[in-house]
Order: sequence, then C-alpha cells, then structure tokens
Amino acid sequence: MKKVILGALAVVVLLSVGGYWWLGHEQLAQERDPITIGILTDLSGPAAYWGESTRAGAALAAEDLENKGYRVKFIYEDYSLDSAKAASAARKLTELDAVDAIYAEFNPGAIVASTIVKEKNIPMIYDAAVVSPLKESPHFFKTYLDYEAGCATIAQKFKDEGVTIMGVLQVNLEFGELCLAGVKKVYGDQLVFHTYNLGDTDFRTALLKIKSGGAEAVINVGFEGDTYNTLRVIRDQGYMMRYGTVDDSISEQVQSDFAEELKGAWTFGLKDPPQTFKRRIDAISGNRISNYYGASEGYNHITQLVLALSDCKHDIACVDTHIASSGPDENTGFQKYIDRIAQLDMLIQRY
Repeated sequence: MKKVILGALAVVVLLSVGGYWWLGHEQLAQERDPITIGILTDLSGPAAYWGESTRAGAALAAEDLENKGYRVKFIYEDYSLDSAKAASAARKLTELDAVDAIYAEFNPGAIVASTIVKEKNIPMIYDAAVVSPLKESPHFFKTYLDYEAGCATIAQKFKDEGVTIMGVLQVNLEFGELCLAGVKKVYGDQLVFHTYNLGDTDFRTALLKIKSGGAEAVINVGFEGDTYNTLRVIRDQGYMMRYGTVDDSISEQVQSDFAEELKGAWTFGLKDPPQTFKRRIDAISGNRISNYYGASEGYNHITQLVLALSDCKHDIACVDTHIASSGPDENTGFQKYIDRIAQLDMLIQRY
C-alpha cells in the first residue's frame, strides 16, 4: 500500500512540475518579441494589383503561423515602384523599425533595398526577376520567374509558328534586359526593339517603329498597365501583331477589353495556385483578388523567413542554411533553392 501511495505522490509531483514547466514555457513564448518582417512592395502604383495580393498572402501566413504558436508582426512599406521611396522605406524598416528580415518585391525595391539591407546582417527574400542583388549579400535569396528563359521560350513558340521577325518593347530595367537577351538567343538579328521607361503610357511611336521594321509579333514583359497600353495601340492602329508577355500582366480587365488582340498570344508565368488556396485568400481578403500569384509567393516566402528565424533563434548562418533547404510548396510550384535562386515551375500558355 505504501508503494502505491508513494508512486501516486510521485506522479502528482511530476505532473505538477511538468505542468508548471509547460505553463512557464507557454508564458515565455507569449512574452518574447514577435518575429518582425518588413514587406517592401507597391500598394498604390503600377503594380498595386500584385502588392495587394501579397498583403492578402501575408495575412493568411500570419494566421497560420500564429495558429501554430509563432508570434509575428508584418510592417508594410508602399514605395509605388519609385526608387527614391524604396530607399527611404528600406532605411525606415531596417533602422527605425529594426525588422528581423525583409521581403521585397519588384526590381526597383529589390535593387535599392539590397544596397541598404546588406549592412544590417539580416536575411532578405526578394520577389523580382533581377539577379544582381544576390551579389550584395550571402543572406539574400531570389524568387520569381527566370525572364531570360521565359522570353526565350515564348520567342521560340512564335518562331515555330512562322513569325520571322520579332519585336520587343524593352523596359529600361534589368528584367527588360534579361528578356531581350532571351529573345536574341532565338531570333539573333531578326528582331526590332524599342526601349521605354517604367511609367510611360504612350507606346504609339515605339510600336510604329517596331511594326515598320517588319515585326509580326511583339513581346513586352512590363506590368499590367504596360500590357494594357501595348494592346490598346495594336487595336487602335489596326496592327496585325501577336503579343507575348509574362502571364501575371494579363488581368481580367485586360482579357475583357482586348480579347481579340490576345488571340494567339504566348505567355510564361507561375503555376496557378490550387482552388483551396484561392478560396482561403478570398476569405481573408474579403473579396476575390485579381492576382493569386503574388499571394502564393508572399505566403510561402514570408513563412520561410519566419520559420528560419524562429528555429535558428536569429543566428544568421543557421537562418541562411534553413532557408536554402526549404522544401517544395504546392501553392507556388516552388521546388527548392539552387545558389539562392528559387526553382519554380514555369507555365507556358497560348491564348
């Protein structure tokens, strides 16, 4: 009987100690500072349709992470694709807000932020076509499409269908140069191109030059507004030119207004997220968003940052290894990182 009583008392003591430890552990978890991610994106400029979808993806990531016991805080900075604003925003996030990591979107933000964030010894994942920011720091990782490969692929599709001279509207940014390089691999000197600055809206002169040069199709991998303005000139001038672009620039509005001009178009893009993910994004955003790619990219890579920082207790060498070993994600088609560049499934479509 004494053995039974002593055994019971031991169990009670162990349960009490264990319960005290568990409660103490949970209390400490609640008291520790949240992992803070600075999100540098466009919420009011030409790429706001993407930035808003990223915000929805981040909100869903926060919900899922907090349900698993992680404390997170996201600070958004809208730079409207303006490099000067991007610099100010990056300094605010790293110096005033003292964020633990940066998630930056689009070429201007990624390029400018890389020169500022590199001094802070924190990780950054950027969602843009440019590769040059990777040279700034070993703690930076790139995601998004390979524009050189994508443009080469759709250029080859046009060539296989009999297009002998290709036109390119090249935005004066690194991703525009990458696209032009991809088209040149396929067409060599049999192409006509014209450059433009981000924010330009009148492509009449540029497209007249390209059309006069004998181009039977034109590729422009700008944003939604760039695709809209290109197709509007093709329609209004009666040019019989086929179109090529990155798929996320073809919004529902573009499809509705330029259904005829899009016939025979080739695009490259990210994998379409599954319906279950889309429904969750719609639920958290309160309405149907126009671009689920940004939502899925934001959700996946912001989650990668939080998990790495938490599991590694902010040790930067560990964080780098943790992110680099991230596994596949079904929502984005992300497979893995190779040399800090995300390997993504690329979807080629014909309209």
